[in-house]
Amino acid sequence: MHFLIKIKNYIFWNNINLYIFLKKNIQRKLNFQVDIHLFLESNLPKNPTIIEAGAADGNDTLHFARTFPNGKIFALEPMSSLYIEADKKLNNFNNVQLFKYAFHSKDGEAEFYLSEKDDEPWGSSSLRKPKEHLKFHPQIKFNNTEVVETISLDSFLTKNKIEKVDLLWLDLQGSEPEVLMASKLLHRIKYLYTEVSLKESYEGSILYDQLKQYMIKQGFEVHFEDNRWEDMGNVLFLNKNI
Repeated sequence: MHFLIKIKNYIFWNNINLYIFLKKNIQRKLNFQVDIHLFLESNLPKNPTIIEAGAADGNDTLHFARTFPNGKIFALEPMSSLYIEADKKLNNFNNVQLFKYAFHSKDGEAEFYLSEKDDEPWGSSSLRKPKEHLKFHPQIKFNNTEVVETISLDSFLTKNKIEKVDLLWLDLQGSEPEVLMASKLLHRIKYLYTEVSLKESYEGSILYDQLKQYMIKQGFEVHFEDNRWEDMGNVLFLNKNI
């Protein structure tokens, strides 16, 4: 068994695409983790267009900025306190634009439920009111709200004249399906990496099975799933037509 683990680790670090193939076709029932950043470094072009919505304090955005200095990175974070943190980390990078928006099904304003842990801002804030999230993560509190500016995916693409997206990264705490299902421009996206809901962590959130079927109908396939948690997971979709 120790030898097999060594082989798996070698494949993981030296050929991430072979690793994904083996995960999908040979070890379907073994839900081992995939390093998404390693995969993206191996599969995105050197100058990708990346949209990251739900950038939180900017840690993933910072990684993208450093990894793809010739790319164009659009980051969105609506929560004021986290936006300020992200801006401090990213304001010296010419390849990053940071926007104080929440992706939504329509443009306008909406109430945003603010999360905190140990009296510090936390990345579980959502346009949706928390539900089972309170049970799965009792240490995270939602004591305040904030009115934020919202924008649809299609409006954002149009306003920024974005014709092709190499990676759309969504971490919207239950609002991802609503944003995607409202879009008429999904054909512009090659890779979609999104958090998915396995339970109704937020009121009215669409669960993963329904989202998966919708994305398949739009011409995407599941490239890999990382659903190690009971309530939430992460999935990479690939547009088969690009």
